[in-house]
Amino acid sequence: MAFVDELGNMDRRTSASSLLALEAAQGFCQQLGALWFNGGLEANKAASLLTATPLLKKLLQPIAGSDSEIEVSAYCLSTPLLNAYSELSQLGEWQLALLGLNPEVREHWLNLAAARCREAGAMSAPQVLVKLIQQLGNASGWVLAELENTAVTPQIIAGPLAQLERDLLGHSLNENAAIPALCRILRACFMLYNLSEQAEALAPIQPVDVTTKQLANNWCRGRLLALPESLLNEYNLKGAINPNTDWLLVPHPASGAKNTNIQLMGLLAEQPWLFLLSLLSFVQDAWAAEQRGGLLLTLPAGQNAFAPSQVNVAVQGIDGDEVSLGSLATFLVQLLSELNIALYPVRTNSPENIQRLNRALIPLIAELLLKKIWQFTEVGCGEPSHYRIHPDFSDACYSLPLAPLFGYKSQHLQQAIKQLAQTSYANARSVSAANRINR
Repeated sequence: MAFVDELGNMDRRTSASSLLALEAAQGFCQQLGALWFNGGLEANKAASLLTATPLLKKLLQPIAGSDSEIEVSAYCLSTPLLNAYSELSQLGEWQLALLGLNPEVREHWLNLAAARCREAGAMSAPQVLVKLIQQLGNASGWVLAELENTAVTPQIIAGPLAQLERDLLGHSLNENAAIPALCRILRACFMLYNLSEQAEALAPIQPVDVTTKQLANNWCRGRLLALPESLLNEYNLKGAINPNTDWLLVPHPASGAKNTNIQLMGLLAEQPWLFLLSLLSFVQDAWAAEQRGGLLLTLPAGQNAFAPSQVNVAVQGIDGDEVSLGSLATFLVQLLSELNIALYPVRTNSPENIQRLNRALIPLIAELLLKKIWQFTEVGCGEPSHYRIHPDFSDACYSLPLAPLFGYKSQHLQQAIKQLAQTSYANARSVSAANRINR
């Protein structure tokens, strides 16, 4: 839009004030919507938004320009911004919370919250005020400062962005029905404000290279990994989520190619989840060769190897003792957290979302078996059956063209997998020893 381009040429103060103009705020919310649905924004499209809300720049992950003359080509979502979304009830609240990083916008909402606190404090039931303060969380400090400001009398009135609030939330923030949303927005805004005040701007990362030539850059700190396709579709009922393949690790349509090393190379380059799972089994195999314990990928009895409801991960010690690391999804989420790679579009930390991720891994496990990347061994005699790397694929990993992919190009990923498993094993043993001492 023309007004967005014009804003990019304004000085910081003028742009900040213009956020209180409805048309400008609507334009910025459209930009924030594009940021959410694509995982990022091109730098030229984000320029006016970052001028109006400069603190937001510290919360976004810059993508380096492919042209040496372009310092930053895009800005992507980061873990704090994804965490903030998870704490809110809808996209509209998230958009307003990010707009609230501009003090001009936030001022009216703080005035509303202060008026609500004053109103609640005058009631005979003190729990109303207590609940309101709890809902505000750390943002209650902002509200207290507003109440102590004798130059301003808090009032419950519609603000300059009331129409935008109605468009995004279904009601304006001065309405009674909007009190919970108002508290959530201010709480999220306070969290992001504090992070942006304390943090340095993030260093740019390289664009994604699906040729595997720059694989280490693909799986770097600050990257976003789109959820497996089946799970991504659950969050994409309206077809609006379309993660940018140049900035995010995104699953591409599964290849139907036959199992040759060259075609496997392309498949693993285009399927980040398949690559991660194949690398897990590669580390498992290399670790077992050291004969110093290792990883176990087991399947509870009675399940179909091609459609498991849950694969379990454990670490085996040198003496044969085992420590459970939970489900495959649990282990992968912990691994990605250690790598500082965030899942897009939502966190999967809750038990329900972990189970959803386990289910989303089912078609990937089936594909690994069909393409002879993984092999399933049924043990019997009460012992859990397990998955391992397929012998043919194991041999291929040490030969061209796959050797670099499973060698120096993924060394940091392999180290992270093994380190997480070893640390989890050591921690579990320490807890077990402490419990025995305390008995």
